[in-house]
Amino acid sequence: MDKKTALKIAHDYVHFLTSQHYYKVKNAFLFGSYAKNKFTDDSDIDIALVLEGYKDTIKELSNLMRLRRNFDLRIEPHPITQENFKDDNSFNKEIKNGLKIL
Repeated sequence: MDKKTALKIAHDYVHFLTSQHYYKVKNAFLFGSYAKNKFTDDSDIDIALVLEGYKDTIKELSNLMRLRRNFDLRIEPHPITQENFKDDNSFNKEIKNGLKIL
C-alpha cells in the first residue's frame, strides 16, 4: 500500500465515525510510518483521534478497533481527549507533525 491509499483509508474511516455520529472527532491525524514515508508492507495505519466527551480510553479503543473492521484491519486508532491533546509531550508533537485529516 502506498501513502495515498493509507491517507484515503484514514480519511474514509474518520468520515464514517463522524457521519454516523459514533464520535465527536475534533481533530484527526495520520501519523507514524505513513506520514513519515517510512512505511513497509507490515506497517499499520496510525490515526490519532482527538475526541470530545469521552473518558474511558480502553472502552473507546475497543470500540474504535471494532469499527475499523469496516475499512482495514491495519488501522491503529489512538483516541485522545481534548485535554490530553493540549499537553506538550513528544507523542502529541509526533501526531501534530503528521497529516491532518480533520
